[in-house]
Amino acid sequence: MRQFVLLLSMGTIVLYGYALAGMGGYLLGRGRIDYILFGLLGGSLSAWAALFLWKKYLVTLRDDGEEPDRFDR
Repeated sequence: MRQFVLLLSMGTIVLYGYALAGMGGYLLGRGRIDYILFGLLGGSLSAWAALFLWKKYLVTLRDDGEEPDRFDR
């Protein structure tokens, strides 16, 4: 689970990079709206999935009976 969340997080960075590349292309006169939309949509979905799975993973850790942190009291 943690490795999958890591891959989703790295995918978020890569996909947001596509969005930046599409926007940066407008500085050179060759902007690509498909890169921008693909990067923003894909990056946002990947970030949402990573956060959702991470929160789900944290709930399973708590349910397994591990000792909570001292800040959770």
